[in-house]
Amino acid sequence: MYDKAIRMINFIKLAIIPIFILLLVPNVYASGPRLDYDERYEDVPGAPECWVDDYDAGFAQKYDEDRANECNRIPGDQYNASWQYGCIDSGLTKTDCNQIKEDPQDLGSHAQLQEENRRDCYDDGYEDGKNSNSFDDDRGSSCSEYGNAYEDGFSAGCQSVEGNTNDRCELTIEGHDVYCRDHPDDPACTEFLYDPSNKKTPSPYGLCAPGQQPYHPGCPQIVDPERYCLNNDDPSFCKTIGDICDVDGFVKPEDAYCTR
Repeated sequence: MYDKAIRMINFIKLAIIPIFILLLVPNVYASGPRLDYDERYEDVPGAPECWVDDYDAGFAQKYDEDRANECNRIPGDQYNASWQYGCIDSGLTKTDCNQIKEDPQDLGSHAQLQEENRRDCYDDGYEDGKNSNSFDDDRGSSCSEYGNAYEDGFSAGCQSVEGNTNDRCELTIEGHDVYCRDHPDDPACTEFLYDPSNKKTPSPYGLCAPGQQPYHPGCPQIVDPERYCLNNDDPSFCKTIGDICDVDGFVKPEDAYCTR
């Protein structure tokens, strides 16, 4: 009875925590900073457009004083409110951005800036991939405002190099810690997966914590025990599930992990 009560309390905690998070961050938009205009002005004609134009201009490292003055007359001054965000996200420092504002340009329509920024992100990624540079996580993150342009460009550039495969380029982009946990068949991951220091330590809390048997049907120990044991340091459970290289399991006998 006591164990059942504890499991129920843990379940309630897991259900309540996301609700508290949502209540604490009401102004955060899943779309990212480019569309994260101040919700107080979302119904003010022209205000959201000013925010987006400003972010695009800042990311393109350009400043349009005429557009800034036009938006300044709209409640919220969204152009000047978001320009700095876009400029910083482009990779410049605050000092660099302030210098750009001292040399404004007449951009006319801002509509072309979104595609210009997307193209710049793709080209940067392509050059990094082609030149066998490391994947720039910061550039990839900021460019996510324009789709997966940097990552797509990096993948294309990487695969343009003779001898590179899609898997090799995906490994370069994601890194061993992300890529290899889903690719026991890739020989490049074998040493990583065999290294005990790379295994995750399962959380001691919640319905799926080690030792909380019987496990909830949605726990990874039940859903995919082979994948769980491949990636987690849980000897008390993993020693009971048998051979990790099963014909019908996540890790196949012919995979590189099993033929090492």
